[in-house]
Amino acid sequence: MAVSAAYPVESIDNAARILLMLVDRPSLRVTDVSAELGVARSTAHRMLTTLQARDLLRQDAQTKGYGAGPALARLGIAVMGAVSLRDEARLLLEKLVEDTSETAHLLVLEGTETVFVEGVESQQVIRAGLRTGQRGPAHASAAGKALLAELSREELRRRYPGARLRGGTERAVGTRRALEAELDKVRETGYATNTEESERDLCAVAAPVRNRQGVACGALSVSGPARRTEAKLTVLGAAVVAAATELGARLG
Repeated sequence: MAVSAAYPVESIDNAARILLMLVDRPSLRVTDVSAELGVARSTAHRMLTTLQARDLLRQDAQTKGYGAGPALARLGIAVMGAVSLRDEARLLLEKLVEDTSETAHLLVLEGTETVFVEGVESQQVIRAGLRTGQRGPAHASAAGKALLAELSREELRRRYPGARLRGGTERAVGTRRALEAELDKVRETGYATNTEESERDLCAVAAPVRNRQGVACGALSVSGPARRTEAKLTVLGAAVVAAATELGARLG
């Protein structure tokens, strides 16, 4: 049963109403919000761009409509405990290991860190181990870069306010400018790589998992010893992209 707030804060109430509008429609326009909230178009536009700056909304470049952003998707995953995502990912992780002979993981992005949510280990004698529950700097990992590439430039700079980045090996990008250039490459290829950037003698490839609304809610990654995997990063990238696309379609 809904309970009315005794002393509602208008700005928070309006933000909540905008997000709840997405329940009935996948895309919002300034005119929709203006009419729904009874505010001027300029006010509605400021509300939408504020939510967009926090990645709760994302604007479609062609239609100019606003839909659910990656932060809203991550919030949903956190509230639901990521159970559905983990359950659906398990079979695809097993298939990735079978197809690539390397260890596969599902990761999510939290702030400037990646979190290993689920994984399946390779049967190779020398292999990357399971990291379930562990965290690492996003800018130094394949999955982290795959998910950071989904953020707006404004949100990326909010998370990385300084020019210098810390974490990873000497091969990891060390500045925000270098990271932004790296993320441009990720957007072009559709997948991200980690060539001994998180730790020595480890290479990885990752691709974002997007639901049917196009919102990234995690990333699939394949990793293994550099001596074996670095020469086949393109092949691994194609496998990871295919698996991430299939997982996204299953999420609805």
